Amino acid sequence: MKSVWIFHNNTTASEKDFETQTLVKRFDQHKIQSAVYQPKNFDIITSRKSHKSIRYQGNRIELPDAVLVRTGAGTNYFTLALLRQLENFDIPIINNSQSILHSRDKMISSQILARAKLPTPRTMLVSHPINIDIVETEIGFPCVVKLVTGSQGKGVYLCKDKDMFVNFMDLTDNLKSKKTLIIQEFINSGELFDLRVWVIGGKTITAMKRIPPKDDFKANITRGGLGEPFELTEEISELANKTARAFDLDITGVDLLFNGEKYLVCEANSSPGFEGIDKYCGTDMGEEIVNYVRKRL
Repeated sequence: MKSVWIFHNNTTASEKDFETQTLVKRFDQHKIQSAVYQPKNFDIITSRKSHKSIRYQGNRIELPDAVLVRTGAGTNYFTLALLRQLENFDIPIINNSQSILHSRDKMISSQILARAKLPTPRTMLVSHPINIDIVETEIGFPCVVKLVTGSQGKGVYLCKDKDMFVNFMDLTDNLKSKKTLIIQEFINSGELFDLRVWVIGGKTITAMKRIPPKDDFKANITRGGLGEPFELTEEISELANKTARAFDLDITGVDLLFNGEKYLVCEANSSPGFEGIDKYCGTDMGEEIVNYVRKRL
């Protein structure tokens, strides 16, 4: 029987996680053995003897036929090192370490999208002390302030005008840990929404329109946003596919924004949640993912 490891940042939380439990059930239905592992519990040893080069909770462990990574923006240095170790064993890693590293960092993401000549919001990387005048000239107001890494809308703030931006920067300047920040053009066509477009194995699967809750601009379903099916056009499908290829992502949820004339790429997620899209669009993304893993096996 083929075996697949599912990497999750918290094995206890994964027992209640919709996505993880759905994947386990789908693998079982296809006679594929799956198990959830927490990356931090591994030990990595570089050695010519492969059976000695990885342990889990101190014990030697039989290697899987593939690894499905569900750590997303929470992927840290140790997890990336673990993925590279497994890649050295020629085990299919979905998604691979390099694609996760690039997609989790919002500035690297912007640079990759720009290099691929894909339309994106104007983006600026800043660190304290921040020159407000340059931000006003290059980005303008309103603007979106983001932490370099983050998911589910965490660490993302809207500054509606220059005064709000100045006050927010004053606050962050007084923090003990002065973080590097992303300043991004605010895209608004008059109606606040974004699109989550799923691409698996180079194929665009479906798109969902995400509508933010009242008095918020973040449309994440996990933050109370609502979803509805959205027709896949040639433009949307091509843009999502080009984004997936730019990051070399096997499985991704590409977020698109609309400025009234065209779509722009906001980001690509290496471990997109699918509870919302299954609920609002009637999909079975767990089955789609497992079918792709089966092909890789």
